[in-house]
Amino acid sequence: MIKPRNIIITLICTTLLACDSSVNTEAVLASLKEREGKILIKIDGKEYYPKSSIFKGELTVLDGFFRTSLFDQFESNVVIAFGGEKWYETKPIKKQVFIDNQVAASVMIGKLINKEKQLGEGFLMTEGEITVMSISEEKFIMRFEGKLGKFDVQREPEKWNVVEGWVIIKKPSIVLQGLKTEQVYF
Repeated sequence: MIKPRNIIITLICTTLLACDSSVNTEAVLASLKEREGKILIKIDGKEYYPKSSIFKGELTVLDGFFRTSLFDQFESNVVIAFGGEKWYETKPIKKQVFIDNQVAASVMIGKLINKEKQLGEGFLMTEGEITVMSISEEKFIMRFEGKLGKFDVQREPEKWNVVEGWVIIKKPSIVLQGLKTEQVYF
C-alpha cells in the first residue's frame, strides 16, 4: 500500500522537476565553434535574443574581479561582472546581485531595437544570483536568475521583470592575470 506521505513527496519532486528550466549545455557547446557563445535569456518567460545570435568576446579574470563583455552579430551586448576577495575559491562560484551594490555583482543586457535610428534597449539585473558552473579552456557555463529592470525603472520594483539566463561559450578567450589556471578553472 502506498502511503499518503510518499504520494505527496512524489508530487512535490515531480512538480519541481517539471519546472526545471535547465538547458542541455553539452548540446549547445556541440553546436558552437571555438570562441563562440550562446546567451539564452528569458524575460518574463519570453526569449530575449534570437536563436540565431552568436556571441563573441572575452573573459577577464583577476584576483579580485571577474568581467565578461560579449557581443553578437546584431549588436546585442551582455556585460557580467563581479568581485570580491578570493571569489574563485568556492566552486561552483555564486554571487548575489543587489540593486545597491552593482560592484559586488552585476548583469547588464541590451540589444538594438531600431538599427536605422540606432535605438537600443537595456536592462540591469536588480536582484538575484549568478552561478558560474564551469570555467576552463574548454568551456564557460554560467547561469543567472532573479529580477531586472530597464534603466529608467531601476528604483521601481513593481516594474521589474523576472529573468533567467545562461551564458555558454566553447573554448572561451580568457585573460587570466595574477592567478593560476588551477586556482580558477573547474
